[in-house]
Amino acid sequence: MKHTSHERLFAAFGIGSVVVELTGVAIGAIGGRPFVTITSSPADVRSAFDTSVGVAAWIGAYLELLSFGMFLAFAIWACARLGGGLLGAIAGAAATGYTTLCIGAVGIGAALAYRAGHGMDVQLATTLITLNEAVYICTWFLSVFYLLAIAPMALAAGRRIIGWSAVGISLVVLVTTAVSLDNLGQMSNLLWLAWVAGTSVALARGVRAEATQAEVVLA
Repeated sequence: MKHTSHERLFAAFGIGSVVVELTGVAIGAIGGRPFVTITSSPADVRSAFDTSVGVAAWIGAYLELLSFGMFLAFAIWACARLGGGLLGAIAGAAATGYTTLCIGAVGIGAALAYRAGHGMDVQLATTLITLNEAVYICTWFLSVFYLLAIAPMALAAGRRIIGWSAVGISLVVLVTTAVSLDNLGQMSNLLWLAWVAGTSVALARGVRAEATQAEVVLA
């Protein structure tokens, strides 16, 4: 039973990582966190950094950082649940890289937010925005690497929905990123978050089913 509770905890980390990340983004927006991209005009950049951010912006960033730690725990656990091995090691490395770059992206965004309202030069702000978005986009590719590594593991384990959805989302992310970074690419990243949450639920149900079968056998 103790082993089962640990399994459920890791599954909960997956769902929690998505909820906490999206909550952090929403709270950050309430706190006045600047949301500008590489396609924003100089006037929009200047306007976004005219005033200081509120406390909520820092709470949001704090929650985002926590969410990435939760994701990493889930991602490595999911690899183990689906078989591990060489593909599991590759997926785990991709998840670690994804987490590292996400934390870096939040750090750059926090540096931008900290300088807001302190007379930051538009050129400097634009440079940091470009760097922040470049790091963020790199995380999309790492999420694809994770999905493509874990897909055959899921299919081999009989988890067809998890496996084929991983392949489908990977293709969507790769295509939309090439077509449109700021629009379709950003939106397709939500599919990745949906996959994490959905896979967490699916694997958690598997844990419950295994526990029930074990109880029947012992009875």
